[in-house]
Amino acid sequence: MSARRKVARRKAVAGAAAVVAAAAAVVLPGVAQAAPAGVGAGAKSPLVLTLGRMQAGPLMPGGRAEVFDLSVTNTSGTDVAFGSELGGGARGALPVGDSQVTLGVTPVHAPATALTFGGQDGGLLGSFYPKGGQFGDAFTLHAHATYTWKVTLAAGKAWPVNDDRLLLGFNVGTIGGGATVSKQVDLQVGTARTGGPIVQTLTGGGSAVSASQPLVMRYTLTNRTGAPVAQSLVPGLLTTSYESVPLTTSLAYDVWENGRWVPLGTDSAGLPAIPAHWANGASVSYTVRVRVAGWDAGAGKGDTVSVEASYDPFASSADRVVTVTR
Repeated sequence: MSARRKVARRKAVAGAAAVVAAAAAVVLPGVAQAAPAGVGAGAKSPLVLTLGRMQAGPLMPGGRAEVFDLSVTNTSGTDVAFGSELGGGARGALPVGDSQVTLGVTPVHAPATALTFGGQDGGLLGSFYPKGGQFGDAFTLHAHATYTWKVTLAAGKAWPVNDDRLLLGFNVGTIGGGATVSKQVDLQVGTARTGGPIVQTLTGGGSAVSASQPLVMRYTLTNRTGAPVAQSLVPGLLTTSYESVPLTTSLAYDVWENGRWVPLGTDSAGLPAIPAHWANGASVSYTVRVRVAGWDAGAGKGDTVSVEASYDPFASSADRVVTVTR
């Protein structure tokens, strides 16, 4: 996968949790490609989606599951075919996947059901559909009828303590261009006051680089999540297009380490790892050098690019717009 595609997906995931929290819409990367055919934002849906009452108290990593009913009612006088989407993620700095969240969907008054659910691009994505089918297949609900499923949702033992909430959206929509209806759950996970960011900055240097003049910047990360980061993080640097203008420049990256410049790579590069158990409130800094490594054939005299630094390919990044001259 190219650096440019990785960054595009990373930025989409960074906004996904906010979308789910604000509107219960599932707008994770992959949904547009994998969504049930015809699920869209058309006229008012004949479907009503309801979620049952949930237990009080937070989910605990490795502890009990939240159990609630999910019902879909057809308010129209004709049969309706509908598909489903599920998606969300954690509120916090660290992405979560299928090793941190467990989901089950069991029919109570509904046809036999299969579930696809797991991690994708730092978030969670899935669908439930008739058993024997595949992601995107539809249920058919008779006029004025209701299907009900029992949902179980749990945070696994591997849930990062740095994230304090689990957001999950449920969408159902009629096949053939009808509207979707959506509900969300927003559950506290653990009892610690966490969920803060990992603050990232690119400082120093300027905004220009040339074959004769490299650009030197300071990339600093500060743990403001509210807890130590138990896992090791490997920050990285990427060269990406600016405002969708095709890249004609290749940039090389170095890091200042042990009194010398250490080459890291071209266009994308991994920085030295931040060790596990990185303390809350602590900062890590890297001095990085950006050099012109080459030009595409037929390139002009200049180029504008974005240099982006992040601790995870699916997290937000610290960006610097850079003008490159030959």
